[in-house]
Amino acid sequence: MLFKKTFYAVTLAIVALVTTVTSSPVPSSLEKRALFGGYNDFSCKPSSTIPNPVILLHGLLGNSGEWSYMGPRFALKGYCAYSLDYGHIPDLPYLGGLNELKISAQELSNFVDRVLKATGASKVDIVGHSEGSTLPRVYLKYFNGIAKVDHFAAIGSNQYGTSLANIVTALEALNLWGPVKGAISPLCKACFQLTVGAPFLDELAEGGDAYPEVKYLMLVSKYDEFVTPYTNGFLKTLGPNVHNVELTDICAADISEHISQAFDPVAFNTIEYFLRHDSVTKAGCLTLIQ
Repeated sequence: MLFKKTFYAVTLAIVALVTTVTSSPVPSSLEKRALFGGYNDFSCKPSSTIPNPVILLHGLLGNSGEWSYMGPRFALKGYCAYSLDYGHIPDLPYLGGLNELKISAQELSNFVDRVLKATGASKVDIVGHSEGSTLPRVYLKYFNGIAKVDHFAAIGSNQYGTSLANIVTALEALNLWGPVKGAISPLCKACFQLTVGAPFLDELAEGGDAYPEVKYLMLVSKYDEFVTPYTNGFLKTLGPNVHNVELTDICAADISEHISQAFDPVAFNTIEYFLRHDSVTKAGCLTLIQ
């Protein structure tokens, strides 16, 4: 079932990207740039209609490869888009998101400043997947990110911790959670900042989990097998600037699980609409799966 869901989402992503690229007989320079990974182009200058650069943040154990679908699509739409590899520890160069979240948030802060300087923009939009959906809140709270972020959209959102399909609960019941943390934490310092009941998440939520200066979109999937319960991906500080959305409420046919959300045309089009309109699209599946 997991393979079918992932295959479904990745197939739709390939169809969507090919459809977008081949919509004009001769690819424009923008299309050629995007096809060759040009979404990390620091010579890009935002337009008056899309003034904010987009920063893409991968998940735990991930890297910028997660954005091989959404990165080019943002570029094709006219965005200056950039992906950040963060949270590395020595001897594990290809696996990101392992370091403590505040250390990774400092890396994000430095990267935001670099993007703003290169593009001349005053604010960025952030799109995060999995751990990359938690990290922006650390940046907003502890690194003056409120002044530099306009929109924050998340897929595979994890805001209040995951039980990892109740594995955490089972290990706690067997008095094994402590030994497991002790064995793994030297290699993955962020892992135990992202689980249910983590003191770090309690501290992060103190005073509220959203700011009125930032516009939020938290996309979750009820088929998510890594963030459990999936409702822990929602923000609790509600207001007109906060949109908590389950993907099947956008498109009932969307069966994306955790990883495949990064390759999901419905998720991409929902986020892109949000970045342009500050609201959630009411379009049906046929419009969003393209």
